[in-house]
Amino acid sequence: MRYLVRLGLPALFTLITACGGPTGYDKPPNLCEADGARCVSVPVRDLLAVDGDTFELRRLTASGGEERIRLRLIGWDSPEAGDAANCAEEARLGREVEARARTLFSGGSKVTFLAEGMDRYGRVRAHVYLDGTHVGWLLSKEGLAQPLEEGVQADWCG
Repeated sequence: MRYLVRLGLPALFTLITACGGPTGYDKPPNLCEADGARCVSVPVRDLLAVDGDTFELRRLTASGGEERIRLRLIGWDSPEAGDAANCAEEARLGREVEARARTLFSGGSKVTFLAEGMDRYGRVRAHVYLDGTHVGWLLSKEGLAQPLEEGVQADWCG
């Protein structure tokens, strides 16, 4: 046990994940319920799941056009699909998480998000909640997302 403590949290998390450990992470609080939180709520029909950690908000503009804003989930990572995947297993999981995220949204009614700046790809970094529950946590219950340590890419190929 002492050895595990000396490894530190990032190494311990990797060890648990690699050994097929639990995917049951603590449910994060809804930050939009805090006093003074500046959150945006939209009908679920206005949000498209691009994958498990990127979503696209589609809104009509005053001129009748359509505005698209990409949201990147803060603090959670999901596998990539297609050319962005590092291996065939990640690509398979990536397709699965895309489908599951779309199914989750189709069964919901309201999406609320708290934006916190932009990422290096021009996406709005945000905490995203479907009917009050964090989307990353919902996907993690099925092994399709995991908490993300800033700057560290999850290994979905192991």
